[in-house]
Amino acid sequence: MELPESVRDDLLVAVVAAGCTVALTLALRFGAGVRPPLFPRLSPLVPYFGYLFSKRSGPLSALSPLDWIGATVVVTLLTFAYFVA
Repeated sequence: MELPESVRDDLLVAVVAAGCTVALTLALRFGAGVRPPLFPRLSPLVPYFGYLFSKRSGPLSALSPLDWIGATVVVTLLTFAYFVA
């Protein structure tokens, strides 16, 4: 079964956001020994919702799914660095 390109893009961005959210929580808890509140641990979902709400129109609609994936990874790394530092 072949998925339309837009569905594949949506799934890819969603999987990366979910994976980064889980990885961030595990890395903070077991890697760094830090237990931050819930909302900072959900920070990788912010670019995902930005992708969902801006992909149809607006100035951010020109960004590709790979741009949003990169933004998700950067937000994850910055959140990790904030709590570890």
